[in-house]
Amino acid sequence: MMARRVSMKAKRREAPDWIYPWRPAGEPWLPKFLALALVATVFAVLLSSVRIRTVVDSPWSSRKASVIQVLDDAGGRALTLRAQEGGPFPSRFEPSGWPDFVALEKSVLEASRTAMPVYRPLLRDITASKRRMPALTDPGLAVLPQPPGNPQPPGPAVAARLVPVIVPISGIHATALPDALPDFPGEVTPTLAAAPTRFLVRLDPAGSVTDCVSLDAGDELGPSALEQWLRGVSFKPGPTKASRWVALGVSFVNRTTAADGTESR
Repeated sequence: MMARRVSMKAKRREAPDWIYPWRPAGEPWLPKFLALALVATVFAVLLSSVRIRTVVDSPWSSRKASVIQVLDDAGGRALTLRAQEGGPFPSRFEPSGWPDFVALEKSVLEASRTAMPVYRPLLRDITASKRRMPALTDPGLAVLPQPPGNPQPPGPAVAARLVPVIVPISGIHATALPDALPDFPGEVTPTLAAAPTRFLVRLDPAGSVTDCVSLDAGDELGPSALEQWLRGVSFKPGPTKASRWVALGVSFVNRTTAADGTESR
């Protein structure tokens, strides 16, 4: 059994709403024709009435010149003068080109010069002064003071000794160093006294040294003795209740007497 053929008009009429009608049925063709005729008429009127003229620019002056060769006589000089006065760059009077200009300038300069009189100072005779100069000292007396008769004997020589001094490097201020340091128990060798030594020290909240690490490589006896000495130093309490790491430097200075004590800085 053959199916009945369905026309396009029936398909368009029975199409669901979600299908867009690309060619809706029953659209009149007269408005399209009128719009096309109106546009064609306006285009034809503009094409027949509008005229565009193009003008070629003409140069304002011709590129040509004339050259006249004159002789060095009265007629030639007259023509040269007329050309200079009537040309685009008229000549002007130059004073330096005047033959008598040099003589006039020289005469003006000579007239403007002013002769300055020669200065001759007047000299007067020096008269003897009637005032008597005061004497610095009486005749026959020594000017310098007499040395003391019994000079004081020099005092006994005081032997100097090397004592350690702590220098703050990082993590601690100079005001937090102790006011007095304990005596160094070991012997201070010239090598140990000449080379500055740096240490990384850990301080507890009370200021006591808990750890001490040497940051400079050197003699095994020297740094170990300084480490033991630093462990016995009591610093001032810190601002917080936590332990802290500080960097210190230890050097040796001379002290004349033991009564001076060992300072930290």
